[in-house]
Amino acid sequence: MRDHVTRREYNDWVSECAALAIACGYPVQRSMIHDSVGLIMGQDQYAAFVNGLWSREPYELFAIFEALNEPAIEGLPKAGLAWAEYGGLCDKLMIVHPGKFCSPHYHWRKTEYYEVVLGEMDVFYAPEIINDGQLEIAIDDMINHKTMPRGDRWPDRVVLPNGREGSYERLTEYRCLRPGDPKFVVHRKHLHAFGCPRDALTPVVIREVSNYSHEPTTVGKAGLLEAWQHIHDNNFLHPGLNESRLSNTIVDG
Repeated sequence: MRDHVTRREYNDWVSECAALAIACGYPVQRSMIHDSVGLIMGQDQYAAFVNGLWSREPYELFAIFEALNEPAIEGLPKAGLAWAEYGGLCDKLMIVHPGKFCSPHYHWRKTEYYEVVLGEMDVFYAPEIINDGQLEIAIDDMINHKTMPRGDRWPDRVVLPNGREGSYERLTEYRCLRPGDPKFVVHRKHLHAFGCPRDALTPVVIREVSNYSHEPTTVGKAGLLEAWQHIHDNNFLHPGLNESRLSNTIVDG
């Protein structure tokens, strides 16, 4: 089984995504192009590079460029600091090739919205917070004001990654987003995933705006607040992804 991506494959992928992002007007800087731009969701997903990202085969991997990730710290009274991890600003551009997905997950702290810049975006989600001890979500412990809007039936054309089908079962709702559509909000603690239609002519380019994105790999985070150093706000359903997505296995070639 393929368990790595070659340096040439990885650089070609990220370079293509960077060029597409820049063509779409996103402020990509050289410092934003690095070995963590491409997210490969688990060791078994490196097989996507055997036939190439344009093969339209279903795998879980995509690219992210982050122009802004600013915490809500400055000016807060010390008594209000406990709420700071739910605030801030983050601006990202995500690029998903045809047939590829971001794996089902939820955010404990982050509410986000999607705006499609180019192509079409398949969004899969659970309209309500799922009360589940395994997910460490207890509705009784939170304010639950309203559910997300109901969606459409999943289209027959969707083919899920092999061995990952079970993690999508609770994402009962579906929306296809296109440029010019209203911004689509995903509230914190709601399960969701997204992808690019496998018959699409271009990758989908997605603007994501949210409150501060807690990532262990975020530059400068460790020096911000000691209590934040180990916060990881992306909780994936498929086993092992919370750890495996944090680094890529890139070999010479």
